[in-house]
Amino acid sequence: MDKNKAKKKRPNPGAPANKPIAQSTAPSKVDKPSEPWKPGILFWLHLGIITVFLLILRLSLMDLPLERDESAYAYLGKRAMEGLAPYRDFYEMKPPLLFYGYGLLDLVFGYSLAGLRWGAWFLTWLMCGGTYLIGRSFFGPKYGLLAALVLALFSANPYTSMVFEESELLVMALALYGIWFLCRLLNEAGNPQQQRWWLIGAGVLIGSSVMVKQSAVFFLGFAAVVLVLLADGDNFKARLGKLVRQGLWFSVGALTPVLLCAAIIMGFGVWDEFLFWNLEYPRLYTGGEDRNAEINLLQYNFNSLTQHQLILWVLAGLGVLAIALKGMSKKANIALLALALFSFLTITPGQRYYLHYWIQFLPAVALLFAHLFFKLEKLGERPSLSIAKSLSLPLAGLFLLIGVALSSTHWLKTDSNTLMRNMFGGNPFVEDQLFARILEAQIQPDETVAVMGSEPQIYVYLNRKAPSRHFYTAFLSRKHRFTETWHNEALEGLKAQKPDYVVFNIVSMSWMLKPDSNQGFYQNSYSWVMENYNPVAWADYVDFYNPTIVSDAAASTYKPQSGSYVMLLKKK
Repeated sequence: MDKNKAKKKRPNPGAPANKPIAQSTAPSKVDKPSEPWKPGILFWLHLGIITVFLLILRLSLMDLPLERDESAYAYLGKRAMEGLAPYRDFYEMKPPLLFYGYGLLDLVFGYSLAGLRWGAWFLTWLMCGGTYLIGRSFFGPKYGLLAALVLALFSANPYTSMVFEESELLVMALALYGIWFLCRLLNEAGNPQQQRWWLIGAGVLIGSSVMVKQSAVFFLGFAAVVLVLLADGDNFKARLGKLVRQGLWFSVGALTPVLLCAAIIMGFGVWDEFLFWNLEYPRLYTGGEDRNAEINLLQYNFNSLTQHQLILWVLAGLGVLAIALKGMSKKANIALLALALFSFLTITPGQRYYLHYWIQFLPAVALLFAHLFFKLEKLGERPSLSIAKSLSLPLAGLFLLIGVALSSTHWLKTDSNTLMRNMFGGNPFVEDQLFARILEAQIQPDETVAVMGSEPQIYVYLNRKAPSRHFYTAFLSRKHRFTETWHNEALEGLKAQKPDYVVFNIVSMSWMLKPDSNQGFYQNSYSWVMENYNPVAWADYVDFYNPTIVSDAAASTYKPQSGSYVMLLKKK
């Protein structure tokens, strides 16, 4: 029998026996177990547990060197806070709220390694809070807490990329609270005014997440499912009317950040540039992979993502099957399944399945894990299975502790550089930090630096600005209608500034060159730099896991032993 019972209706004793009783349109609630604590106290207690747990798991990972994407977004955020025009003075193939969101994070947490690490921790904390609230709405407080703790544990696996300040963290820190508002509408009673504000709030938050990264558009699909589920009534006309009204309130909220971004774009007069970076260029980025390569990438990244935590994913998979069990209303089951489906779809654009894409799916995985044990407790309400009720939460806690123990090689790691090289073999992230330290000891306040290659983390470490808007040279490697113009512009900017120091990356992952790439800027900048600069340090990747580092006097005569290396050079 469905545990999602409506309140019993008591007919008026004076009413005629044949008078029909009005049907309630209030949302059906999940029959959640009673808690011994007052709701307010319980909420703050659970929030404290989440905070402490997340701190313990993440503290030893706070010194990981910066990686490429988070550094690019921080750099763009700083430029946005300087009042420069997006897509003209700086650019990326993301909507405008990415820039201003990261600019705010730079201001609050700092434009530094520590700032980005604590910014990532804060966004993860927000995600855990949103997951807790959604879980509480579906399953009650204790299983909401369980979902939040599982997500926190996922974040302690560096391969999930949640230790880095990735754009998906900002997406989910917004979207999850919009999803929570929709779940409240589905699972909790509220007066019409409250429901309108929940709809508007959900629209604002999910719409804002889309204006950070386009893949969040799939959460609008989840919103559509919930709005259909909410559209009850005695007949089709009544249901349609309710769907239209609630859809309009949600749309008012969702369009607000869109209109804000449109105002920013028109205010700077960069409409054509916005269209190029958000519609035209992404097609170049997402094309070209064959089906076998996509499948191999999916398999490889999933294996990395689940290492030492596979048991949690298996139990979350059983949580999908547990939707068939009783314990929640049909609408709540559909909503949970829809959340899992649309969350998964966010990782599919381009079929690259990069590790940081999965951040958008992890809250749903954590909720499915909690859902399994919630349904197990509900099974225990049957007399023949009463033991399940008393064992469900202890079993969940046991599996969580097993996950913590198995993941200890991550969150109790001993060497940041080794971990980064294992994660990002082929990328110079560790050596970039080393070169930044060398530069920091030598560079004067009025001196400049240029980075050849897509390694903006050096600009962040040193708090310096690139010679031109083309700070991320991978964007120069793809063929499009501006390629030649940008190559000339980037080279002229380099020659005009004549930076005091240059970091030149001869690393394929840094330039992301393909067989059909235009290598004009790569070749011309190399020739100009080698003519006008002397090397002062090398990182030679004879072995990517143990590169040869050469500095000081020996650097001037050193000859690289491999085809991949990084040079630090000083102007002659």
